Amino acid sequence: MQNKIKKARGFSLVEVAMALLIGGIAVGMIITVTLSLRDGTQRSTIRTQLDTIDTALANFVAQNKRLPCPASGVIPTGNPNAGQETLWLGPALPSLIGSCNPSTQSDGIVPWVALGLSEADVTDPWGGRITYRVDPALATGSTFPRFMDMSNCDPSSTGLVSAIGGCKAPVSPCTANLNCTSPAEFLRNKGLDVWDGINGAVGWALRQNNRGAGTGAAYVLISHGPSGTGAYNKNGVTPQPGSVLAGTNDEAFNLNGNPLKPLPPAPVAAPGPLSPLPASSIANTYRDAPLIEAAGAAHFDDYLSHPTIMSVLNRVNLGPRAHP
Repeated sequence: MQNKIKKARGFSLVEVAMALLIGGIAVGMIITVTLSLRDGTQRSTIRTQLDTIDTALANFVAQNKRLPCPASGVIPTGNPNAGQETLWLGPALPSLIGSCNPSTQSDGIVPWVALGLSEADVTDPWGGRITYRVDPALATGSTFPRFMDMSNCDPSSTGLVSAIGGCKAPVSPCTANLNCTSPAEFLRNKGLDVWDGINGAVGWALRQNNRGAGTGAAYVLISHGPSGTGAYNKNGVTPQPGSVLAGTNDEAFNLNGNPLKPLPPAPVAAPGPLSPLPASSIANTYRDAPLIEAAGAAHFDDYLSHPTIMSVLNRVNLGPRAHP
């Protein structure tokens, strides 16, 4: 009996196409999951980095009774001055020596050397150095009173600040005493304003950090996110990717139409001997627009930290206290 030989049957084009389709879907799912995991890791990393810098800034305040001045973002890695505070060295205004150089606020980044951090600690997961803004009045050196200290202010007092803007030396008892400084008066018009940019005048009046109401931000930290718009890299340059609006340094709108990030520079009136500082050299208002999930590169994707002055001082036990 003859053996019957079965002919081997190949795959049809339809079967090949189906296999390729299934394979493509599987690869796509793997890529999506991988990107999602990486994105989640980066988000977790930047929040940890901002928390680390917040802690380092608090430790600096505890030791120096002031905030540090920004470092210059235009100085590349490897330069001896990279990451150093940029202080006023004179001689044009020798009375300001030891205070922040206002001209560097526009390119200010976290001064990692002064904080005992590494450059990696202040470089976000997308390769951008973290921006740092501070009211010069809160970062003055030894020449001036150090305003990051409210231990002489008394919660039960009713008095104004001293002639140079600090807490007066308490005159006991401070209860309802005009010779002791009220915390509210000390905090008034200090720090930075932060606003989410929506609801016009009503939103501005209800902003989270309000200098006039005494809830000004001690400082603002900004990671410029995946798009990197506005961030300085290790070479001291801002690549300015395609998410910037034409003719500006602002990022494009969020998907829900919320406005942009930092507002243009606005005047900051520094009290007492700091008044000669150029008024337009520091942006004192920031728009803290919320991150919108699933948005592309052309949207507001920054991560910010902007604690109030009082919260920083309470953290390091330099807040107001009762004086017997």
